[in-house]
Amino acid sequence: MKIAFYTLGCKTNQFETQALETLFQQRGHEIVDFDGFADVYVVNTCTVTALSDKKSRNAARRCKKHNPDATLILCGCYSQMEPEAARQMCGADIVVGTGNKGRVVDLAEQARQGRQPAPADPIPAQKEERPFELLPAGGLKGRTRALLKVQDGCQNFCTYCIIPYARGRCRSIPLDQAAKQAAALEQQGYCEIVVTGIEVSSYGLDLPDHPSPAELLKAVCQAAPRTRIRVGSLEPRTITPEFLQTVSSLPNLCPHFHLSLQSGCDSTLKRMNRKYTTERYAQSVAWLRQAFPGCAVTTDLIVGFPGETEADFQQSLDFIRQQQLAQVHVFPYSRRKGTPAYSMPDQVSKAEKEERARLAGMAAATLRRKFLESKMNQTLSVLFERPKYGEFIGFSPEYCDVHVPIPAEDLHNQVRQVQIIGCGMGYLTGRLVEKP
Repeated sequence: MKIAFYTLGCKTNQFETQALETLFQQRGHEIVDFDGFADVYVVNTCTVTALSDKKSRNAARRCKKHNPDATLILCGCYSQMEPEAARQMCGADIVVGTGNKGRVVDLAEQARQGRQPAPADPIPAQKEERPFELLPAGGLKGRTRALLKVQDGCQNFCTYCIIPYARGRCRSIPLDQAAKQAAALEQQGYCEIVVTGIEVSSYGLDLPDHPSPAELLKAVCQAAPRTRIRVGSLEPRTITPEFLQTVSSLPNLCPHFHLSLQSGCDSTLKRMNRKYTTERYAQSVAWLRQAFPGCAVTTDLIVGFPGETEADFQQSLDFIRQQQLAQVHVFPYSRRKGTPAYSMPDQVSKAEKEERARLAGMAAATLRRKFLESKMNQTLSVLFERPKYGEFIGFSPEYCDVHVPIPAEDLHNQVRQVQIIGCGMGYLTGRLVEKP
């Protein structure tokens, strides 16, 4: 069979898509481009915002235009929360939620062979007790970085977020299995592994011996010692002297830490049900910079949350500037039915949210520029990915986008030293350092 995938949302979804690609290929099936003819289309959906729901539906509807007789499978968070809409509005033949992804291949084969697939409608995740689903780690087609999913679910219940209801409670991969998958990825030739999950900071809470995120990173780094290890988003509470004592000695851990912020105003953080203050966040940043000089600390910022005043917004801007963050991803607050924030008073108007997002975006661009300029005249280790517009593009351990002129050799999936000589709009330029 010819199988095509479309993935929306987070790196966890990307991991699960590549795992499904691997499982289909192991059965002898061919992975093809989504915008062409396929026998089976798999749309891995997202539901983090109402716009994500719409994108999921639109992607599903495109499939039947390519092949009206194809089997359409919807999986992921949108289909978990809206299984009937997935069938009726999207025309899905098979609906799978956020669990049981390993069944998708069997369901597709049953459908194409004319046999009725076993029922796969999801059970509400927040009522489920289920183990971590072990799927093959790897990278999406053509990628140089592999994804290693170590955790699923969330029990933080931030007031703006639907994901705990879609993904269920925290569950983790056993430590030895995480190390085993990391070692296998290194043997497959990947130069970087991204450790990902829905809430990596909660790793180990459900396991019998409660291994910590620091122990996880140590096990993964030691299992793949010649491979860069990049950790996904962390909560500020994770960054402690004990955490840093363990991870600061790991030579292949990338000095890039994405610390969730969401707001730089304490009253807004409280309404969001975030579990830290700006003072605690600032302490985490200071500890990271002490342990990893020159590291990149990046974050997400939501603007226009219900009840956020102009003064609150300015406080957020002042805070991200004070922290000198390397990159800030700005999002205007999106109301999501089923979350407490949806019904909160003092909703901010769409126009005001857009204006705040514009101003925050300008502040973020200035911060990014300053961080990139701090790398001028340094020599950075760059993992190269692809050629584009006469240059070869790669990323440093700090996740700086680095461009060099295309050389005679193919740099894809090579790690090379680059002397940084310039700074563009959101990227660095450099020249290859000749191998000794």
